[in-house]
Amino acid sequence: MLPIIALALLAPQEKIEGPRIEVLLQSGKAFVITMDAQNTPQTTKRIVELVKIKFYDGQRFHRVEDWVVQWGAPASRDKDLKDPEVGGGGSGRQLPFEAGKLSFLKGTVGIASTGRQVGGDSQLFVVKRDSEFLDGSYCACGRVTSGLPVVMQIKVGDRIKTMRVLPEPKQPKRKPRGS
Repeated sequence: MLPIIALALLAPQEKIEGPRIEVLLQSGKAFVITMDAQNTPQTTKRIVELVKIKFYDGQRFHRVEDWVVQWGAPASRDKDLKDPEVGGGGSGRQLPFEAGKLSFLKGTVGIASTGRQVGGDSQLFVVKRDSEFLDGSYCACGRVTSGLPVVMQIKVGDRIKTMRVLPEPKQPKRKPRGS
């Protein structure tokens, strides 16, 4: 039975498809989030809207702990990060709760909220270690698919230069059959 458990632990994470969002830090380092559009469609749509209107640009990471990195409060641009407005602020539009199907494994992106199974707003977080205790309680809306080492080095107060939706990868052209 032990070999089966070991294989399960080494199994690849769920494949997700959706918009890819690049988070470029003021330092020049970047990471990419792939949103889980199939299982969290409303959350994905809203985050993409916020990225397109530059909502996150200039914000700072206001919560960094050994297990999580969080951002998405507009007051973080210029207020003291200990100001309650920073931790509780957002875009002003509540999202419905979407649990998604992703497990909160290292690199999973979630929506911060005021409690379990409550929709959030604009604040995103990335878990820096497996955190399955969040499964089903918070919206797991994507995964860091590039640059996870950058996420692991983020410190409180690091600033986001910009976030942008990346173009869809080009599909290779197929040759017609019989040519």
